[in-house]
Amino acid sequence: MDVFEQVISQASRKPNTLGRVVERRRHKRVPTLRSSRSSITSHLWELELVPAFALTRLTPEIDELAKRSVDRNIFFGSQILLSAWPRLTSLMAPNGVWMLCLWETTGEQRELRLFMPVRRQITGLPRRESLQALSHHVMPLGTPLICKDCAEEAAETLLRLLGDPALGLPPVLEFPHLRQSESSIQLIKSAADRLGLKHLENSEHKRAALVAPSVDKAGSGNGTALRKKRLRELARQKRKLQEIGPIVFEVAEDQEAVLDAFENFLTLELKGWKGRYGTALYNQKKMTSFSRQTVANLVTIDGCQIYSMKQGGKTIASLIMLGHDDDLFPWKMAFDEKLSTYSPGMQLMHHTTNTVLGRSTFKQADSLAVADHWMMNRVWPDRISISDLAIALSSNAEPALERYIDSKLRYVKIRAFIKNLITRLIPNWQK
Repeated sequence: MDVFEQVISQASRKPNTLGRVVERRRHKRVPTLRSSRSSITSHLWELELVPAFALTRLTPEIDELAKRSVDRNIFFGSQILLSAWPRLTSLMAPNGVWMLCLWETTGEQRELRLFMPVRRQITGLPRRESLQALSHHVMPLGTPLICKDCAEEAAETLLRLLGDPALGLPPVLEFPHLRQSESSIQLIKSAADRLGLKHLENSEHKRAALVAPSVDKAGSGNGTALRKKRLRELARQKRKLQEIGPIVFEVAEDQEAVLDAFENFLTLELKGWKGRYGTALYNQKKMTSFSRQTVANLVTIDGCQIYSMKQGGKTIASLIMLGHDDDLFPWKMAFDEKLSTYSPGMQLMHHTTNTVLGRSTFKQADSLAVADHWMMNRVWPDRISISDLAIALSSNAEPALERYIDSKLRYVKIRAFIKNLITRLIPNWQK
């Protein structure tokens, strides 16, 4: 039985209800919170914060909202969220997670107008609490799904209702990892201004991106940031690699091919330094389960492709690409370290870049990388400005907002100092 048949076989089994209940009880339970208000047009707005196990019943509404949202966020789509909970609850939201839903009722019609998963986040020195849109290193994008038909009213109503003291929520709302070019961030900031709520941006940085020349506004849009000297070196390394054995680039797009390619990715990553030091996906069982289910869910809506570089039928580099051609995300990458002198990872990324640029439907790709990433900054020429947006949920919460930002920045500086110190004392500690 191959990997595809195993996954289908497991999916067809009766769900383990007892196992789900036990898993749910292991984590901190959060109550359902509700608040509502009527607008001047007599429409009823309702805010619901429901536990993550309610995701199944919300799936149709979330999928429908994603189609008409101001900005898309594949990480807040039902396919990835259903994969994350409860697998990653303890990792991503140990203090509890809610599915935040803002509903509008007009007559007998009730529609979801805004959605995002949120958590209670405690961070900083000293420790401060905030209500934070869910963002994690495997899902580093905090853009909420906002219905474009009533985006301004939805953003303003959200801030009004979250400020209800009866909910007992933290005084600060934070949207981490927002792309500053998106309309959502402007809508939320404008709503805060109209309500007289103070807001601050922090943790600003740029990350590598690839923008199609036809839609390029600020970036270079020239396809690659690699210099001619580096391109010649890549071509030389490729020729040397081909002398060892023929090189083939493949793209897995259908379900069976993607699932098989994902298992090859896991094996390839496990053989590298991440496997030796226990940080590969395969070493983290819950993360492995989450990643495998995410890939399986997204491929059903053409939201996942896996690019591979093979030599003699053996995978020597693998790249998992999420999203659709108008907004792509290179999610995970692995390569054979025994062939590192030939740069197989760079070879695959360069080939993938040329492939996606050749598609008429391609618009942009977000690397999801940290600032000044050693490889992505060399391969992709464009940059996306990223920042965290924090908002005081009432006029009385302004001091709490400033204390939260100060403590967060203090924590970041101290952490960076300790990391640099350890790196000097033990140069190879991360490897």
